[in-house]
Amino acid sequence: MRAASRCAQLSTRSTLWAIGRRPHSVTRSCHSGKLACATSHKIQIAQPSPLPLQRLHRALVLMASCQPFGTHVDRTGTYARKLQGRGGEYIGKDVVPLWIADMDFEAPAPIVEAMVIRAKHGVYGYSDPPPELAELTAARLHTVYGCKSADTSWIRWQPGLACGLTHAVRACCASSSDLVAVATPIYPPFLSLVEVGGATVLPVPLAEARDGEAKLRYEIDWVAMESALSKPETKLLLWCNPHNPTGRCWSASDMRRLSQMCVTHDVTLCSDEVWGELVLTPDRAPFCSGLSLLAACNHGDGANTAAESTPSSGAASYEADQSAGTSVRGLAERLIVLSSPSKAFNVASLDLAFAVIPDAQLRKRFIAVGRDQAEIPPFGIVAAIAAYGDARCEEWRQQLVEYINGNYEHAAAVLSQVEGVRLTRPEASYLVWMDVRDALPPSARDSDAAAFLVDAGVGLSGGKAFGVAGTGYVRMNLASPRDTLSLGLQRIVAALSNP
Repeated sequence: MRAASRCAQLSTRSTLWAIGRRPHSVTRSCHSGKLACATSHKIQIAQPSPLPLQRLHRALVLMASCQPFGTHVDRTGTYARKLQGRGGEYIGKDVVPLWIADMDFEAPAPIVEAMVIRAKHGVYGYSDPPPELAELTAARLHTVYGCKSADTSWIRWQPGLACGLTHAVRACCASSSDLVAVATPIYPPFLSLVEVGGATVLPVPLAEARDGEAKLRYEIDWVAMESALSKPETKLLLWCNPHNPTGRCWSASDMRRLSQMCVTHDVTLCSDEVWGELVLTPDRAPFCSGLSLLAACNHGDGANTAAESTPSSGAASYEADQSAGTSVRGLAERLIVLSSPSKAFNVASLDLAFAVIPDAQLRKRFIAVGRDQAEIPPFGIVAAIAAYGDARCEEWRQQLVEYINGNYEHAAAVLSQVEGVRLTRPEASYLVWMDVRDALPPSARDSDAAAFLVDAGVGLSGGKAFGVAGTGYVRMNLASPRDTLSLGLQRIVAALSNP
């Protein structure tokens, strides 16, 4: 049973005493509101007694307001880019911001506590991640990424994932004539950082399919991917797994086939797996890391005998799902995996990420081209130690998954009112990719869909930035309190229902 937050303990007790009900001890999940048998964390919930409905309603509202993801956190004055828009285009406007990929929720309490302690120290000099964090990360690579034999020497710390992407390009490409394959639509830095790294982007459009009348689903276009990877100039595949913006968790079969293509054509696979920390539907679409396909990681003895497993619910089965799939020999010499606690624990601006590079020679090249990288911020270090080392953070993450799933169901129900809108069902992340081309008024179909919606009072990420394949699409962030999301959805519906 999940322990209730301190906020729920105190607010529930004071609320129910105030309305005249005698309390007794039970445990309450602060997110779901469900009652359960008492555990070591107890709160006071009233025993049944006659009570006017109005007073009961007020009590429930007060309790709900203390839920960690339903609480509004005022980000005014924090210089939050989300509120201002990229380039400040929201300043002075009434815009519900549902765009950039950070959350409107407080980070888990252990992270906040650790940062406060570090801040009070008063000296903020250069810092290096300690061995403790390397050990915690290696353990994470086992439980979440399915790599049972990960060595701490494989880990290279990065001041953000963008640095890792750039360093991968520089490590694998020698000139601007070298090609980097990228599956589009894609997180925009995948496109811009290839040029920064001195190479040329080779877009490989994903195949779009209908999953029901109003649902979008993306698959790998294997013919196009084979064509791209077989080009002699292609040196690197920048891959996103789970995928941003479509939310796909690529299957073990997909990852094996893709990895084998890279080995066959001697292409390095750099897989950004930051959203693997926030899988929404592990029972239906488990996360398969590229690391889980390494013989040493998958079995510990280099065997090649693993079979697909049938996933079930629960933490133990989630761990087992990661090692599903047959190993791909030769992948270890060509694999870079990038990740971070940034997205799952809402610490994106603290700039701590890591690259996992099993091969010593590839790791040496990666280090050599990254000598100009910025320092690792000390607050990112303490936040990561708390995120990966304190069980309360994992409890918070699990509650977050439930809340995001609920937000998605709410958004899908509201948007079903608008004819012509299609959206993905994310298997990971809190991002929804939406095709609004058929719902836009004729006067707006040749313009940026996101700009049209800003004028209607809601801020979404414009699809054009995700590549040519994103024209007429928008990306929506679900990681806000539900009433904030509801207001944004109402404005979307109003704008698209009145051509």
